[in-house]
Amino acid sequence: MKKWILAFALVYSSVYAQENKFVSYLKNNKTVLDLNGKNQWEQLKSDAEQNQFLILGESHGAQDAQLIDFSLLKYLNKTVGTQNYIAELDYAQSSCINEYLKNGNETILNNVFRYWVKNKAQWGNYDFYNKIFKIRALNRTLPKTKQITFSGIDKVQDFDLYFKLIDKFLGTKKNLLLDSLRVIVNDTYNDSQIIKISDFAKNYFEKIEKNRIEFEQLFGKQLPIFKYLIQNLSYSSTKKSGVNRPEAMFRNYKELYSILHFENKKLYGMWGYFHSHQVPVQFVGEDFASKLVSSDQPSAKKVISIVCLPIDSKYNVWDSKSSTWTKQPFSYDDKSLLQVDGIENLKALTTNNSTTLFKINSLNSPFAKTGQLFNGTSPQGKLMGDFRRRDFAYQYVILMRNSDWLNPLPKTF
Repeated sequence: MKKWILAFALVYSSVYAQENKFVSYLKNNKTVLDLNGKNQWEQLKSDAEQNQFLILGESHGAQDAQLIDFSLLKYLNKTVGTQNYIAELDYAQSSCINEYLKNGNETILNNVFRYWVKNKAQWGNYDFYNKIFKIRALNRTLPKTKQITFSGIDKVQDFDLYFKLIDKFLGTKKNLLLDSLRVIVNDTYNDSQIIKISDFAKNYFEKIEKNRIEFEQLFGKQLPIFKYLIQNLSYSSTKKSGVNRPEAMFRNYKELYSILHFENKKLYGMWGYFHSHQVPVQFVGEDFASKLVSSDQPSAKKVISIVCLPIDSKYNVWDSKSSTWTKQPFSYDDKSLLQVDGIENLKALTTNNSTTLFKINSLNSPFAKTGQLFNGTSPQGKLMGDFRRRDFAYQYVILMRNSDWLNPLPKTF
């Protein structure tokens, strides 16, 4: 009995020491954020200065993530000159947002959001919509050389909007090489056409390569973006192209990085939770950020990920039975959704209704290669990161406590 008690005491002591190590570190590496205050992000200033691409990760649905996004974007713009927002949007959607930011045409902006409203997507909400208004207001206080613009690197989301953009490129140009593309973009789109469109775009991209001189005469300096649009269109069907969404995002990022000359530019964007982590998930594989940091792309070793974790919050879920948005619990200390390993340590160091930034990559951090604050338990089983080649899944964590949901736009928007 004494041996059993001693063994239990040793195990308990070891576990407590481990937990205490993490808590002691976190106490000295946190900042309570006032999202309406100034200079709230000084804790990550050094990483922002030394790196090129900062990615904010969030699980879609919580309102505070939109507030965090704008606050951080504003800070980065002011301190390190960030003006290129790398967006989880397709290129046509980002082009429409840029047009609104430039001239204030709300009709163009509304066209982007109507797609999400129509498709019951969480992004069709007032909070995201109002954030774009705030970015335009911020831009109007800045010189043109410092104003924020969006670059969409996602697969095609809104085909109707995407085809309208391609049609703008075609304009009134007359050439037999353009006729087949014109037929595609002017046809009425439906989802059953995705394989056909993907196959057409792949073949049309090859046609551009074979007739490069003639296409250069037709499009001039716009040819690289035109090619980008066609190539991304070829990824529409994963089954046909063999390119899944994370791979398409990664390829598109590399292409736009070169086309738009991002080599010496600071980059930033808010992305979904899994797109933003820098380690592959066991049995799932790489996603956008993990693909990027694994590559030889010029910015690969200059990426910082900051991930929002909600606690005791709410998010918007579409209820198909009632045809309405419902407000559901959103908390990453709950196995029915996701219980993140070590989340209780963050919770113990914060208060209700707070937003707290934790830096987990400081010198002598105990988090390196542990999976703490990344691994977790969900209804589907254990979520495990592969830390063999990397120390951190992300460098910062933001604990969001008691966030409200994203306020859905009306069905009639």
